Amino acid sequence: MQVKGTSIITTRDFVKETFPSKYNDWVKSLPAESKKLYEGHVRVSDWYEIKPAYYEPMDKIVEQFFSFNPQKAGEEMGKFSAKVALTGIYKVFLFVATPQYLMKRASRMVETFYVPSEVEVVETASKMAVMKIKKFDGITKTLEYRFAGWCVKALELCNCKNISYKITSHISSGQPATNIEFRWE
Repeated sequence: MQVKGTSIITTRDFVKETFPSKYNDWVKSLPAESKKLYEGHVRVSDWYEIKPAYYEPMDKIVEQFFSFNPQKAGEEMGKFSAKVALTGIYKVFLFVATPQYLMKRASRMVETFYVPSEVEVVETASKMAVMKIKKFDGITKTLEYRFAGWCVKALELCNCKNISYKITSHISSGQPATNIEFRWE
């Protein structure tokens, strides 16, 4: 499994901006390969092995900043990532996107930043959507919640209200797929 450099940079920036006084300690706590990567230059378009580049650094975020709570950590990282992406170069996209279209694009974006992966929106209605992660080797609970947090923030930026989600199955727990049900007003 590989992750695009953009996702690594967003993870690094999340810690820098959210926990600035603890950033250096976080980097120092990373395993050697992760530490070397996070202290060096990450290219946005390059591919990196997901465990040292992403999973291990996120595990340290869960441990050090969220009292071992992968749900809260994942949600916050996802929301931060969506805010960066959708208020930056993709801002114009929010003006024309319906929430349903936004959710379908989000599933395609996952496949763009993580390879190999297979994600699709399997159900939509006027105020709901179900995202199904069908293939994602080694996915962690933190990353499943990061995807949920990203979508929640994206829907919020699309002017949806009272957004909620529920993960009804987890690949990270040995189930065949991760299903995330989103609802909004």
